[in-house]
Amino acid sequence: MTQQAPPDSIVLWAFRCVSGETTPNVRLVALRYREPNALFRFYLQDPPSETDRENAEVIATNFDSSLTRLESLDIEFVVTSEPLGVLDTLDAQVYRRWEPVDQD
Repeated sequence: MTQQAPPDSIVLWAFRCVSGETTPNVRLVALRYREPNALFRFYLQDPPSETDRENAEVIATNFDSSLTRLESLDIEFVVTSEPLGVLDTLDAQVYRRWEPVDQD
């Protein structure tokens, strides 16, 4: 059985929660939403700093603030140098920084 994509309203809300809360270390933020559970995965260039962790908590708190049906909301950090195009975006990509593509 395939999972349905989250409603557009949930993806838009996640996008709004992420807006302005990323650091230069954050490469991509992905969302998995399976009501009543959600997960934010932060793909980072380097191990998460205290600021990265605090901002992720702000994002999660803001996201949770309007969703009364959530039972769990998890945060993951993945440090990787893999190209953005091959990373697992889960159900939705809610932030992606610009990175040049190697033309070798």
